[in-house]
Amino acid sequence: MIKGVLEGIPAESFVVIAEEMQKLMHKKSGIYVLYHNNSLYYVGLAKNLRGRLKSHMRDHHTGKWNKFSVFLIEKVKYLKDIETLILRISKPKANRTKGRIPKHSALKKILQDAISDKSKEINQLKNAIR
Repeated sequence: MIKGVLEGIPAESFVVIAEEMQKLMHKKSGIYVLYHNNSLYYVGLAKNLRGRLKSHMRDHHTGKWNKFSVFLIEKVKYLKDIETLILRISKPKANRTKGRIPKHSALKKILQDAISDKSKEINQLKNAIR
């Protein structure tokens, strides 16, 4: 699934080695991570990694990060799920959302229902031995 990785790349790389960055990330999709020094700042997904990272150099994230990593993902259909997983585990300070998980995947409800069923069984046993 992961087809390439660049980790801990200085933000200045876009200026210094712009042509090489263009070749590496042109029309590539994946997950990107922004860092302030070595601290996680932001996680995102993009169908055009180079364009998305470049836009973060001029948006409200400007000056708040100085390194990045990218993880090229072959199957675009998995990008959102991977991003959601990373966001829920790492909780980056600059991300406003933590990703959505479909309701049918909520295991907590299944567990609560099982506990409720067990409670009923226990109550029935208690009543039977009184």
